Amino acid sequence: MVSDQTNSHAVDSSSVESTPIVSSSDEVPNFPKPTMPEQNNSQAGYTGKWAIARIASGFGLHLAQKTPVGNENASSVSPSSPSTVLHSVGKGLVDTSMGAVKAVQVRARHMVSQNKRRYQEGGFDLDLTYITDNIIAMGFPAGDLSSGIFGYFEGFYRNHMEEVIKFFETHHKDRYKVYNLCSERLYDASLFAGKVACFPFNDHNCPPINLIPSFCQSAYSWLKSDILNVVVVHCKAGKARTGLMICSLLLFLKFFPTAHECIDYYNQRRCVDGKGLILPSQIRYVKYFERILADFNGESPPGRRCMLRGFRLHECPYWVRPSITISDHNGVLFTTKRHPKTKNLMPEDFWIRAPTKGIVVFALPGERGLTELTGDFKIQFHDRQGDFYCWLNTTMMENRVILNGSDFDDFDKRRLPVPGFKVEIVMIDYDGTVPEKYKANEKSNLSSADCSPSYKDSTNSSRNKASNDQENDDVFSDSDDEDKPVSAKRSSISGPPQQQSGKIDADVITLRKNIQQLSLNSKQQSTSDNKQFEKPKSIPNLDSGDIKAIAADASVFSFGDDEEDEDF
Repeated sequence: MVSDQTNSHAVDSSSVESTPIVSSSDEVPNFPKPTMPEQNNSQAGYTGKWAIARIASGFGLHLAQKTPVGNENASSVSPSSPSTVLHSVGKGLVDTSMGAVKAVQVRARHMVSQNKRRYQEGGFDLDLTYITDNIIAMGFPAGDLSSGIFGYFEGFYRNHMEEVIKFFETHHKDRYKVYNLCSERLYDASLFAGKVACFPFNDHNCPPINLIPSFCQSAYSWLKSDILNVVVVHCKAGKARTGLMICSLLLFLKFFPTAHECIDYYNQRRCVDGKGLILPSQIRYVKYFERILADFNGESPPGRRCMLRGFRLHECPYWVRPSITISDHNGVLFTTKRHPKTKNLMPEDFWIRAPTKGIVVFALPGERGLTELTGDFKIQFHDRQGDFYCWLNTTMMENRVILNGSDFDDFDKRRLPVPGFKVEIVMIDYDGTVPEKYKANEKSNLSSADCSPSYKDSTNSSRNKASNDQENDDVFSDSDDEDKPVSAKRSSISGPPQQQSGKIDADVITLRKNIQQLSLNSKQQSTSDNKQFEKPKSIPNLDSGDIKAIAADASVFSFGDDEEDEDF
């Protein structure tokens, strides 16, 4: 038979050839059977190697066998040699490990992207969403050393730079431009062929208001240059800051007529639960830009110069007594933790309660205001139950603004809820000179008995007068009756000239006499009151009672209410 001849031939040739040949007979076991080579000097070495092969086959490691080459010499590596076995085992372990790492990486990326919609088509799995056909929102492209060490390791759980580049080169080759909003992360622009523009601002904050029109103009110029062009906007997470700028761009491009519609559309497109742009301050700045388009023709408005007078907390429970920090994009402007009059006081001491209306007031006694403001500014309240803050712009707001608790960022994260809580922010227009109110006081002092025209003396005089009324707390009550003493004083000065029907010169003489008499009474009263209420020498050690004593200026706590009442 042919098969018998073949088997006998294989057995006879085994004594001559060194290449092992496995019989195809069904009776042969399913593992390789090496034949013994002719030289006896290597038998011991081969015996150990074949033992490893048998052990590997016993564990089910069936090694692939290559077809032997006829001219192969005795030193060639056998398919079932130990090196082949170890290589196969190592490759299997590496493949298994890489698969496990890939699975963990995918899971981590999905966890980090949270509620954001991901692009999962064509083999891509990216934190990326088409807001429109030409506007794309995505997370930060990490994983490159040009982003720093943290940016490099972020490539494990964020969009990887290589995958992002591959996506845009596949779908929008030479038609995309990337806008980076991160102030904390940068990367090499050459990775995107140089088509990168940076409009940076801090996370959980608002941009300088002039940055929004600049971004919209840049994106519009790129989109109108070709109908196939796309803009790619990202911050770190690709949600809040990205949403602020994309919603502004949608307004600029007239996708929707109102900021509310743009925000709602973006939230539904970017997030599965419709919660993309949710910070009150960032929503406020989109609405600011809506007003810029309507009132300023889309151009950056000039900053209005103001003086921040102080704050009122409405319906404020006793456990809410925050310290205050005022800042802008250049740094801190004012903080109660560093000001000489408040740095050594507890917040409970410099917030003054007005029992009549249940309003808590903060202002600096004897000073024009807390700080000068122009354009964007941030108010941050530091409280034991959790900090809360807001961004505002002097040009886009009135001098008096009342904000609800829901208008502050992170207010909903406080450990204790404060229903009905409101903050009243009081400002005045400011040109860097002495306010008109103080100028009026100086003129009055000059015309009466040659009193000192200095602002300091007039302030001391008003302080001593109001200290007599401390028992009634008219300065701090902020009640509707606080303007009555002022009105009575004015009527006593202006009354007699109106009753007289004589000549103008006689009226002027009478008016001067009345002013001089009031000035003399004021001096006598101030002399007696100064002994009882003397201004402390060490201001940092003031308590709340001492602040009341030196705050008799009254205007810092009334915030000029009497002046505004005259206009009505």
